[in-house]
Amino acid sequence: MQLPFLISLAVAFIIPLPASAAPANQPSATTAKNQLINSGTCCAALDYFLPGKVHYNDLTDLSYQTSLLSYWSQQEQSLHPACIVIPARSQDVSTAVFILNIAYTMSMNGCNFAIKSAGHTPQAGAANIDGGITIDLASLNQVTVSSDQSIAGIGPGNRWANVYTTLDSLDLAMVGGRVSDVGVGGLMTGGGVSFFSGRYGFACDNVFNFEVVLASGATVNANATSNPTLYRALKGGSNNLGVVTRFDVRLFQQGSFWGGSLIQAITEKQDVINFISNFTHSTTYDPYAALITNFVWDAGLKLILSDVEYTKPTPYPPVFVPLFALPALANTMRIAPLSSFTDEIAASSGPTTDGKSNLFATMTFTNSAEFMSDFWDLADAMVTSLSTITGLLFTLTFQPLPQVIYSKSAATGGNVLGLDRFTDDFINALAVVSWALPTDDATVYAAVQQLFDDAVAKAKSMGVWNEFIYLNYAAPWQKPITSYGQANKNFLQSVSKKYDPNSLFQKAVPGGFKLATS
Repeated sequence: MQLPFLISLAVAFIIPLPASAAPANQPSATTAKNQLINSGTCCAALDYFLPGKVHYNDLTDLSYQTSLLSYWSQQEQSLHPACIVIPARSQDVSTAVFILNIAYTMSMNGCNFAIKSAGHTPQAGAANIDGGITIDLASLNQVTVSSDQSIAGIGPGNRWANVYTTLDSLDLAMVGGRVSDVGVGGLMTGGGVSFFSGRYGFACDNVFNFEVVLASGATVNANATSNPTLYRALKGGSNNLGVVTRFDVRLFQQGSFWGGSLIQAITEKQDVINFISNFTHSTTYDPYAALITNFVWDAGLKLILSDVEYTKPTPYPPVFVPLFALPALANTMRIAPLSSFTDEIAASSGPTTDGKSNLFATMTFTNSAEFMSDFWDLADAMVTSLSTITGLLFTLTFQPLPQVIYSKSAATGGNVLGLDRFTDDFINALAVVSWALPTDDATVYAAVQQLFDDAVAKAKSMGVWNEFIYLNYAAPWQKPITSYGQANKNFLQSVSKKYDPNSLFQKAVPGGFKLATS
C-alpha cells in the first residue's frame, strides 16, 4: 500500500479546520475573561468550565496524587502544580488552552502551564510545573484501528504498553517506542527510534496526521495536504507548537518475532564494541535487526546488557551470529510479541529508577570503535569519581543510527531533525543516570556534564563528532533544536509565529526545549 493512498485515507475521515478557525463549543472570550477576573485564579476558572476535571493539591484528591506519582523522576515528582487538569477528550484540551491563552494575554499570575503525556523526561519542569497548571493527557489513551487495519488513531496519553497489547492482538504494529512505560506524546513529537526503524525510519515519519490544539484553542489537523508546514514542524518540534491530541499512524502486519536480552561480562567489552561498529554500516545493514547495547555500572558491578531484536521469527540470524559467538552470562532470547520485548526493557530498569533522581544526556558521533572504547574509559573514570553517591546506577548506551535509517524520512515529506544534511553512519550515545538522594543532584549533574564535554572534545579531536543532539535524550543544558541546523530552527520559528503569534507555547509553557534557547 502506497503512502499517498494512506494519507488520503487518513484525511478522508478527518475534516480539517483552518488554522484561524474559532474553537468550537467554547465559551466566548468575553465570558472566559470575566470568569478569570471573577474567580481570581486560572484553576478556579478552569474548574468552572471543566467541572470534575480539575484537581488540587489535597491528600484527599487521589487524582492529583496519582498524576504526580506517575512521573518517572524524583525531580518531576517534587513539583506541585496549583492544579492538574485531566481532560477526558480533545475538546477539554481545547477549552483549557483557550482559557489559559486568555489568561496569558491578561498577564495573570500563576497561569503558566505544562503538558504531560507520561512524564518520562527526567528534568524538573519538562512536563510539570510548580505553582502553575499541569494538563495531564493520561485519559486521552485511545487506540482506534481503521476498518482496513492500515491506520490507527493513537491518543497522546498512552504508554506504549497499552498501544502494543492492543495491536499485538491483531498481529499489527506501528513504528513506536521500545519501553512499555514511556509515553506516546513526547516520543512521537521528538523523533522516536523503534525496533522497526531499519524498515521504516523514525516514529514521527510514520505519522500521517496530527490532531493538534493551537494556542487559540482551535483544533486543527496537520498532514501533507492540510497545514503542511505545521505537519513537518511537529515531526521533531516537541511541545513548541501546540498540544497534540491524536496521532494518526501507519500500521503494518507484524506477528511475533525473535529477540531478548543478552548479558555479557565486561571482559568482552572490546569485542562487543567492535561488533556494534561492524553492525552499523549502511551498506550491510539488515533492516530487520535492532540493537541497544548498554554498558552498566551498578554498585561496583560492571557488565554489558544488549537488547537484541530481529523483527522476523528467525532465531539467531546471521547478522547477530558474531555477537552470540562471544561468551555470555545469560540470555532471554525467544520468539514473542512486540509487547513482550518492550515490557522486558521496562522491567530491566524501572523498579530501580522509578521515583529516583534521574538524568539523560546524549551525543552523536560517526561510527568509530576507537571512540566508543575511549568514551567507555571516560565514563568509567567518572563513575569511579562518584563512588560516594548513594544508589548510583550509570548506563552508557550505544545505539546504531546509520544513514540507511535516518534517510527514510525523505519519503514521507521530511522532518525537522536536520539529519538529511548528512550521509555518515552514526552512533548515538545515551547516558542514563539514577541516584537515591536529591542532595546529590548538583554533584551528579556537574560530573555528567563534564563527561560529555570531555567526550565531545575527544570526538572532535578524532574527527568523529557530529552536532546532532537527539531531543528525547537531551540533558537540560544541551541544545537539541540548535543541533537541527539553522535552517530547521528558522523554519520552526516561522511556523511558531504563524500558528502561535503571541508565543503562548514559548513563554507560558516554560518546560521542554524552547525554540529561542535550545
